[in-house]
Amino acid sequence: MSTFKINIIAGPLWSNDEAQKIGGRIAAAHLGKFTGQWSTIVEGQMSVIEVEYNTQPTGSTEYTMDVLAGPIWSNEDAKEICPSICASYGGTWNGQWTTVVEGKMSVCGCVFKF
Repeated sequence: MSTFKINIIAGPLWSNDEAQKIGGRIAAAHLGKFTGQWSTIVEGQMSVIEVEYNTQPTGSTEYTMDVLAGPIWSNEDAKEICPSICASYGGTWNGQWTTVVEGKMSVCGCVFKF
């Protein structure tokens, strides 16, 4: 199975010790594995950690949760938007969506395997 790596924002990290201590937790929250690499992108304000993923989510445990998707105007709009939104979090769309703030914010139902 092939893998890929991306950077995920982690808030300000002040040292390598701190990054190594919490990087694994941040990566796990995003269903990935911390590679040990990190960098500061805005001095004193924001850092990123490098997270590795498998190209296909695996595992026997499934969890469904709604993720923010910006405004969605119709079922047709959801069919175009939600698969990519869920994929951006490492999940797959379950066909469900709802508006949570009229005209401003909707959510897509995403299934995660781990």
